[in-house]
Amino acid sequence: MAITFSKDISTIKLLMAYNNNIVEFSSNSTQVPIKCEVTGFNINAVIYPSPSGNFYFNLMEYIKAEINTNNFTDTIVPALDGTNDDSFTYDSTDGHYLNDTVLFKIIFDDASFETASRDLKFLSGVEQLESWKKNEILIASANYMILSPVKDRTNNTTYLKYWDGYPFEFSFYTNYHHDNFKLINTTNAQDYTFAAKGRVTSLYLSDGRTNETIENFLPLVDGLNVLRIEHDTVLQDPIINLRKEDSDCGIYIKFLNKYGKWNYWLFSEQHYRNRATRYESELGNDFKNISETVSPTLQSGKTASDSIKCYYEKLNEEERTILDGIIESPKILLFTGERFSKAEPSDWIEVTLKGNSFQLKKPKTNFYNIELEFELPNRYGLKL
Repeated sequence: MAITFSKDISTIKLLMAYNNNIVEFSSNSTQVPIKCEVTGFNINAVIYPSPSGNFYFNLMEYIKAEINTNNFTDTIVPALDGTNDDSFTYDSTDGHYLNDTVLFKIIFDDASFETASRDLKFLSGVEQLESWKKNEILIASANYMILSPVKDRTNNTTYLKYWDGYPFEFSFYTNYHHDNFKLINTTNAQDYTFAAKGRVTSLYLSDGRTNETIENFLPLVDGLNVLRIEHDTVLQDPIINLRKEDSDCGIYIKFLNKYGKWNYWLFSEQHYRNRATRYESELGNDFKNISETVSPTLQSGKTASDSIKCYYEKLNEEERTILDGIIESPKILLFTGERFSKAEPSDWIEVTLKGNSFQLKKPKTNFYNIELEFELPNRYGLKL
């Protein structure tokens, strides 16, 4: 006798932690099941059968709690050294990837039991009803997966923009997390071999300085660089269309995309900045004769906050795919450091996106304009 699954869960695919991951199962034993204990991934749950003896379990809430170890905080502090290629890759598995064995133990009314297990792997990501099928091939079989949205009408091509003089990296998932990988720039026929550091590896192109960048090892051209990954002489699926841009002063942000890693964008220096203020509590102060009274009330202070309204004109479809992610991003950071200088963790502050409705697409056009307003943290002030 054994546990049989009427709705099983894949042990091959890279599962998304923020989507439903449901199993339904029962036992073909003649004994009466009274409960099932579910363990693994720090799960310690007890579930009970339906009248027909079937069990239902959704792993999502448990995996979400277990995988998010850092509240979406960027914990990597790169120390790039232009003479040491090992300093350009970092293990960012913690908070982004989990694998473990889930054990299902059905206990019967005579105290006997049956067990079944599933070896599962989860990424701190989410898919949508409209697009999940497009990414199904990629997450089911790829040995490498770039953790950024893929281009429209593809399931293996990612578009990224890199502005010289600003910190920038991209991350990927790999099955070959103990091995080296060759990054090939097919645009200029250059390549270099780097070390993967974990199931999720972050590859830094720059920390803001221009003399300590990936180009110390892998030259890039201005404009489009088509990058491929090779492992053990085998060319892998992902295609990275990396556009290197000359930088300018502007509003530089990074935000978590749907795979729980960072995308970056530079908005123009031409932007609006607004400051909203309001008085806080008012205290009574009318305790003297009128001839001695300057103010019958005292203001305890004011609260003030700034917002920055940014524009970007003539986005193409690839650029729009990146910026679409900012609308639903749970974390957006604004760069406050200096261009061409080494970025420190304190050079980023968290901001929020104002508004609740955004135009994503217009008919009969291949280019898009976008307007976004970011609200900064409340300003510090003098208060009673």
